[in-house]
Amino acid sequence: MIGALLVAVDSSVYARSAVDHAIEVACHTQARLTGLHVLDVRYLEMPPYVDFSYALEAVPPVVLPPEVLERFKAKSEHLLADVKVTAQAAGLAVETRTEEGVPSQVIAELGRSHDLIVLGKRGEHAKWGRDLLGSTAEQVTRRSATPVLLVEAEHRRLGRALLLFDGSRPANRALKLAADLGRRVPLCLEVLTVDEDVSRAAAVQSEAAAYLGPLGLSVDYTILAGRPAKVVPPRLEAAPVDLVIMGMRGHSVLHDLILGSTAEQLMRSVALPVLLVP
Repeated sequence: MIGALLVAVDSSVYARSAVDHAIEVACHTQARLTGLHVLDVRYLEMPPYVDFSYALEAVPPVVLPPEVLERFKAKSEHLLADVKVTAQAAGLAVETRTEEGVPSQVIAELGRSHDLIVLGKRGEHAKWGRDLLGSTAEQVTRRSATPVLLVEAEHRRLGRALLLFDGSRPANRALKLAADLGRRVPLCLEVLTVDEDVSRAAAVQSEAAAYLGPLGLSVDYTILAGRPAKVVPPRLEAAPVDLVIMGMRGHSVLHDLILGSTAEQLMRSVALPVLLVP
């Protein structure tokens, strides 16, 4: 059940999309909403220009002048004021807070007291990189003990969701969260199991059907042969959805020690909001 929701913001279009997604979910679930902006200490205290050919030389940190720090704080206040105005216009109660630290660490830590973290796949420095996933989003996902919703730059209203289900513990937690969303949000759900052994996939899907069947939700069940990272992207191109839901780690312990290889590949390659469940 989603009763408390944390949305992390910066000045990027991805953050604005995160706020819109968070408000949509909060409106349906009546969740308590918290807007968060993190003042990155790596910018507040940094070394002066370093010639990296002398990288072993110790360089003392330089604290930013007070007027520069005040500008960072003013920016945070402005961003969070926008979150508050938007949320209140939607009829939601909202709390805002500014924290100092490394963003991924702060977001993951504060997320422990919430049921869902929402943030953009990329941040305000996205124009300088080519990856489909920013470092903060990736690190939050790796650290978080709370489900994480990673969103694209454009807000997509939730209408149809694809749940990737392999029967693992994280997948079962994702199943329960998807069911909770399906009861609260007007959401059509498709449960997809991908396995090279189709008979094994059918057995796994029967577990999902046994849980979802009594709930009266609109659910379709699909089985595909192959490996998820190769099969799912073309499947999504052929039959688009608004949200992909999956566990962060699958059955393969050796492959998935930090973050499940399937989850990592898909959150990088799928240009859709992805809800990752630990």
